[in-house]
Amino acid sequence: HLFCCHHSEKTSQQWLALDYAGVSVGMLGCYVPGVFYAFYCAEQYWRQVYLITVLAMIFVMFLTQIHPHYASQHCHKLRILLFCFIAAYGLIPTIHWIFQNGGIGEPVVKVFAPRVGVMYLLASLAFLFYYSKVPERYFPGGYLNYFGCSHQWWHFLVVLMFYWWHQTAVHIMHYRHEQPCLKVTE
Repeated sequence: HLFCCHHSEKTSQQWLALDYAGVSVGMLGCYVPGVFYAFYCAEQYWRQVYLITVLAMIFVMFLTQIHPHYASQHCHKLRILLFCFIAAYGLIPTIHWIFQNGGIGEPVVKVFAPRVGVMYLLASLAFLFYYSKVPERYFPGGYLNYFGCSHQWWHFLVVLMFYWWHQTAVHIMHYRHEQPCLKVTE
């Protein structure tokens, strides 16, 4: 964001593309430990399928992000759809993991499914601020241009979400290393 005010439109667009790429890397950073440890005790097949699929989606996202028109207002809805699709895809391995571990009544699911839910809640709140442009939509100009604007709330919530997910990943890593793997169903 520091470099988007550059006098060159091209340079500004390149920095913005780098900003979007950072969000993609953050999303990948959420998926890798989550999928790795969710399917830690299962056969490697599903873990590999989900990781390769996410990696492919993020790679496609990178390819679209380097396109010169991607950062334009014309592609605003495309950007939102791509990020939402990649984030929503995480529900597929999550639901698979819940069923694979015996459903919502199982202890491991009771511990970690709510943590996934909180991560999605924080991400949804961040997206809501990003998309709605609240509060500056209702109070344009003035104080909210400097403190408390939607983009700052978005950043705060995304950083909070990444921190939450980091703590969750550390927790599940310790859990998986300390608890023996029970037989799971595919």
